[in-house]
Amino acid sequence: MNCEICLLQESELPEAEKLLRLSFGTFLRLSEPMDFGNGAEYTSRWYRDPLSVFAAKADGKLIGFSMVANWGSCAGFGPIVTHPDYWDLGIGSQLISASWSKFDEWGSQQIIFCTHANSPKHIYFYGKFGAQPRFLIALLTKTISSTQPKILKAKRYSQLSFEQQAESLNAAYQLTDKIYEGLDWRSEIMLVQQRSLGDTLFIWDDTELIGFAICHYEVGSEASKGNCYVKLAAARSPEAFEQLIDECEVFTFILGMSSLVAGVDMACVDAYQRTIARQFRIESLSISIHKPNQTGYSRPDVYVIEDRR
Repeated sequence: MNCEICLLQESELPEAEKLLRLSFGTFLRLSEPMDFGNGAEYTSRWYRDPLSVFAAKADGKLIGFSMVANWGSCAGFGPIVTHPDYWDLGIGSQLISASWSKFDEWGSQQIIFCTHANSPKHIYFYGKFGAQPRFLIALLTKTISSTQPKILKAKRYSQLSFEQQAESLNAAYQLTDKIYEGLDWRSEIMLVQQRSLGDTLFIWDDTELIGFAICHYEVGSEASKGNCYVKLAAARSPEAFEQLIDECEVFTFILGMSSLVAGVDMACVDAYQRTIARQFRIESLSISIHKPNQTGYSRPDVYVIEDRR
């Protein structure tokens, strides 16, 4: 089926969010598909770069959309959504052709995202575009108790001066660049700040930044109700990773949230095992998809939090 592919407009975001809930909720066979996400919203990603969000329309009606993210040398993809009435008609292929053209424009070396681990259909679909499955990703949850310590040692981006924010952004890039050359999550930090989606925590030692965590928790963010969701985080060492999780747990308690949610690529073996040892439980599994089919920063010596949804 041929359809119109164009840029998604800001005025269409509420409709796009409803379409996302309907599509994913239907795929997961929820009794009430519109309950998908339990309050989490994803269309705020539009504000990261409106020129990288594509819509599919039939007779002027929005029937699908897709989003991509420029993370320097790497790129993220998703969500990609099609109305259930239009599944298996080639709409997704047309959206990918449009949205993935941005990767050539940006010069992305690695495209990294995830899909349903139990869906051969999705894995085969992305394989047609040269993107291959690599590793399982665990979405992990920990209930935060009233016995958590209450003193936050990390610095909150929202409470820094303009000069300190600029210094922190530069330090965050230096950290991710060491993990994978050119990897850049600064746009995600600024999106959270500009759209009031949550906050970013920064942990310093005497000389340098050793870890940071981009946390979603406000209404309109990607966090489900009552949860602090660590969308992205990175640490320089195992010890810094432990400290970073400590601070995220304290922050969740201070916010009055019931749970801390974080995703870890199981290829980052030590990071995953350390998270599990801290009594996080697996909520769901997805599978990472890479193009080209290379390791990227999914390595045993890497300490990141990222579920790639």
